[in-house]
Amino acid sequence: MQEAFFSFELPTRILFGVGALGNLRLECDTHGWKSALIVTDSGVRQAGLLERLTAQLEGLDYAVYDGILPNPTVQCIEGAVALAQGRDVLIALGGGSVLDSAKALNAVKTHGGSVLHYEGNDAVPGPCGPLVAIPTTAGTGSEVTFIAMVTVPERQQKLPLVSRYLAPTLAIVDPELTRTLPPSVTAHTGLDALTHAVETLVSVSAQPIADLLALQAIKLITQYLPMAVKEGENMEARANLSYAALTAGIAFSNGWTGMAHALAHALGGLYDLPHGLCCALALPATMEFNLETQRAKYEQIAQALGAASAQEGIARVRELMREVGVPMRLRDVGVPESDLDKITELALADGTILFNPRQPSAEELRALVQKVF
Repeated sequence: MQEAFFSFELPTRILFGVGALGNLRLECDTHGWKSALIVTDSGVRQAGLLERLTAQLEGLDYAVYDGILPNPTVQCIEGAVALAQGRDVLIALGGGSVLDSAKALNAVKTHGGSVLHYEGNDAVPGPCGPLVAIPTTAGTGSEVTFIAMVTVPERQQKLPLVSRYLAPTLAIVDPELTRTLPPSVTAHTGLDALTHAVETLVSVSAQPIADLLALQAIKLITQYLPMAVKEGENMEARANLSYAALTAGIAFSNGWTGMAHALAHALGGLYDLPHGLCCALALPATMEFNLETQRAKYEQIAQALGAASAQEGIARVRELMREVGVPMRLRDVGVPESDLDKITELALADGTILFNPRQPSAEELRALVQKVF
């Protein structure tokens, strides 16, 4: 350890716990926020979660924008720009798509231009305005990360905005808000968090604090995800999954993800599939591909999964996918075999693949995609 050098950053303040949403008004009053734009989607509104938030904002000037899509486009995000102008704070209530959208919107609100002006690494020129991120799923960790993913349909791509200035000011993580998540969404988002944790541990940017957080997340997801899928009202399971998603998000913000995410971004951009499902489809095969370059780390991952060896750990991931009812192959989610070359091309061009511990050739990645098909 004395020879180690690493950087770790967590600019977001966190309020965590069942009932944590009840602190929102106090936070607004403490910071002097008199006006707000609430960014959300129609599903959150229909679930009744928006009303629980707005009940705290009586007497404040607020507007609601619920036009965010499951894979948010530049157009749906920029549809909120006029409403956001002049507001003291943005409040994002939803899953990763909503939180990512609010982060991108915050950059435009603060610095002007278009969402695509901030594509890539460190294109946000300075601090953004106040943003409160309130997740309603347990998976993306977007409430604490420095990244926002935006879909550009005309390019059939999901593009990253990466900047420490995108990190929310405050994350309010209330597991109660995940109680009504359907089993499929619970499964997809939980496997997204698992992929964050596994890929962070073997990333070329892996570092010890992120490793500790990622290993804890893997243990909790393995234990509690099946329970939450089967017993949605089980708040012990929901709270532990929310904590795991949060810690995995902190971990990958500092250690970064790899090839499974590159493939997931390609699949999401092409087919508008849930991001967590795309991650799950890619994860076991990428673990096998990377195994010999990071065997010691995969042994640690296996222990966290409750398996006896690295190879058994990969099998345990597949077993977990089956247990929570997630499809196992690309063909099962409607991906045509004729598109496998396109998936390979997009994944190779995705920035996250640079953090993978083993860099694939085009032929190797094409063979892996065929294996998952």
